[in-house]
Amino acid sequence: MIPSTDANEAYEILSGDFNHEDRESLEWIISQDTFFSFYYAKHVIKSRFELGEAAISENAWCSSFYARDVIGGRFELGEASIIKDSELSYIYAKDVLRGNWTPELAVICPCWLYAYAKDVVKGRLPTVLHNKMIAFGIIDSSDRYVKRYLGSKKYCTLKRKDTKNESKSSV
Repeated sequence: MIPSTDANEAYEILSGDFNHEDRESLEWIISQDTFFSFYYAKHVIKSRFELGEAAISENAWCSSFYARDVIGGRFELGEASIIKDSELSYIYAKDVLRGNWTPELAVICPCWLYAYAKDVVKGRLPTVLHNKMIAFGIIDSSDRYVKRYLGSKKYCTLKRKDTKNESKSSV
């Protein structure tokens, strides 16, 4: 182990000499830092850095771009932090999840549910998922994706036959 080496120094050493004799120790030091773990994976080894994934998962930005730019797919460990940031959550949904949607995945957060409605269903969600979006709206009516979904005629208008059934049942 190299004494008193921080993540920045370890990153600099390995980015210049990947086969450094203390590579394992230096990678361990890097793995303790969120950003240097992400940068090491993206710019030095250009693949997953499993040792640093726990640190990467603590940051929404690093998790989202690690999934998109390094893994090229889902980064489940980082999803808990990603869903806390609505912009990054939407980028993750659009760029990473894209064609890999399941209803179970969509209900994790309002942003992903909105993206599922927009990109997969291409309209109003099935009743159970639609009701989940309404529940998200009850919890946080200021959420931008709840507003986009519930405020859109494409997703929230009753179909003509549904209107007829509604009027019959109300009499």
